[in-house]
Amino acid sequence: MDVPRYKYEPLQLANEIRVLKLGKNRTRIEVCILHVPVASRAFRALSYVWGNPQEAGRATITEGNGQALGWIPLTKNLDNAMRNLRDTEGLENECFWIDQICINQQDEEEKGQQVAMMSHIYTESRQVITYLGPAGIEEEELRGIRLLKRIHEYIPDETWQQMYKVGNAEIWERYMRQGWNWLIQVAYGEWTQRLWIVQEQLLNKNVIMLRGDRLIDWNAIATLPILFGFGHLPQQYRDTARRMLGGNAVPAVEVERSIYGLWWDRQARLQTETVYTWSPLCHNLQWYQSLLCRDPRDRVYAILAISKDSAALSLNPDYSSMNTPDTLSRHLSVRVLQNGHNLELLSFSLSWRQPHSTLPSWCLNLDIAFDANSPANVPVEVYKPHPIWQLKESVRFRSNDSVLIVRGRIIDNISTKNYSTVRIHETTNISSQNGFLRSLVSTVPDNFHMEDISRILDTTTARAPWSPQPTAQATKDEVIAFYFWVYLRYLLRLLVEETGSILPTSDDIIERCDRILQRLKVLAPRNPYPECEITAEITESEFMALEKVLIYSLEEGRCLGRTATQRFFNATHSVQEGDPIVALQGSDQLYVIRLVGGTYKLITDVFVDGMMNGEAYENVHPDMVDCDIALA
Repeated sequence: MDVPRYKYEPLQLANEIRVLKLGKNRTRIEVCILHVPVASRAFRALSYVWGNPQEAGRATITEGNGQALGWIPLTKNLDNAMRNLRDTEGLENECFWIDQICINQQDEEEKGQQVAMMSHIYTESRQVITYLGPAGIEEEELRGIRLLKRIHEYIPDETWQQMYKVGNAEIWERYMRQGWNWLIQVAYGEWTQRLWIVQEQLLNKNVIMLRGDRLIDWNAIATLPILFGFGHLPQQYRDTARRMLGGNAVPAVEVERSIYGLWWDRQARLQTETVYTWSPLCHNLQWYQSLLCRDPRDRVYAILAISKDSAALSLNPDYSSMNTPDTLSRHLSVRVLQNGHNLELLSFSLSWRQPHSTLPSWCLNLDIAFDANSPANVPVEVYKPHPIWQLKESVRFRSNDSVLIVRGRIIDNISTKNYSTVRIHETTNISSQNGFLRSLVSTVPDNFHMEDISRILDTTTARAPWSPQPTAQATKDEVIAFYFWVYLRYLLRLLVEETGSILPTSDDIIERCDRILQRLKVLAPRNPYPECEITAEITESEFMALEKVLIYSLEEGRCLGRTATQRFFNATHSVQEGDPIVALQGSDQLYVIRLVGGTYKLITDVFVDGMMNGEAYENVHPDMVDCDIALA
């Protein structure tokens, strides 16, 4: 016989709570509810994720004799948790406090009172059980538990205390005296910041280090920055020590990246013996670009010996006054383009461009200082916007190698007329992320649809393609909408934090963001949008989504906009109204160019939604539409 929904007996005392005992029935979840003082400590509290609030299961409430009194709805995750609690050895005949059942969720007044008591409830409970979800395949579960046990037993007990105490300044000073100061000084010393060390560490397989009169194994030192970079060693130790030591010309993350490149190449050579192949010069230039050298020409000469194409490029170290850095830059760029199978150099040239350089826009610029905040490029070897992705023949030059002739097609143009709140040029006067926020909210149509949000997020995360998996309750579009919601709230909080308060100049952005967020909640109602101020701290589920977006976001020094054909684009702030967007043979990126005199100037790379995989050439052969484009 069907039983009605359970009717709660009111709590009588201010310090009274409900607890439950689980029945042994394996066909359904049976629960007996008891009233006890919170100070009785006669219960364990369950910590778990509610999951989707839609009803997924039921708990049958029974009397002591087993007679059913009614039922209470359960979310799917709690349904799983209670079945696991029931079947866990050692928890028989235990009482549990579980908010979803022990609080009358239909009584708002009681709910408020009980929520106010939750810190007391968790403090007084005999134990808190954190539920991590149902088990998977048994073999995988056992393997994972064995690995977890090995890792935990490997860490000495004193390490946990040291990690805990590191927040205390006095303890930190003592801890540094134990050897961390020395270790970080050595592991991040000047030797890690010099470009010339690259080939010095790689060309001989037998390398060792010397500190004073003491020889030290190379791997023992070189792997330390890698372990810090991967988070296997506490990064706060590294950061504090580097601040105390001073002289950090190269950011820690760049040191770690460079040393990892060294370590990886050494390991590859040791494992592959004679068949190991060095990387091309352009790759080495990019990988080690943050390292320091006194002479700009050393950017090339210091890595020639470990570049597989050095012979083909016909480059020899030349420090004569005739071979200026600009002369070498132009000669190197010409040789790389003549010998290469693609136009990858163009992307690299854009990232190294000097504002007032007299070199052609397609040239590398060796006379630069590394800038960790320079605009990031759309990644190479990810997209194929032109069907001819390898050059059939060498590129051509004219006017004494000052003009590069490439084949391609103008497929669209930059447009700023569609901006409803700000224009691209306004973003150059504010911080990069806030500028990106302004361009983003101005790009979103007033009556946007889910497809708009999907395309905008794809344009925002142009560093690599990604596709979030839909949950059991939400569609793919709704999941993407939630990712966008989280990311927009993140940018909005940054704006407020930077200004210290919501200033009048930011009112239009705040209002626009609020309208977008509210419409997202309407279009994707099955996502767990928090009921809070739009600038409030993010929830756990939002944090997990935000991490994924930030991995791929492309925003530093960049902005979003619309093309003349109403496509979304992601480009640097340097673009202007009417700039052509071109697809070039042999390039895995689209570029923005600008007509100056009778030739074009290369302005920036650009991500254009719906045009990154050859769509501009559907039903048309490149030979029919491509033409010569002169870049100066």
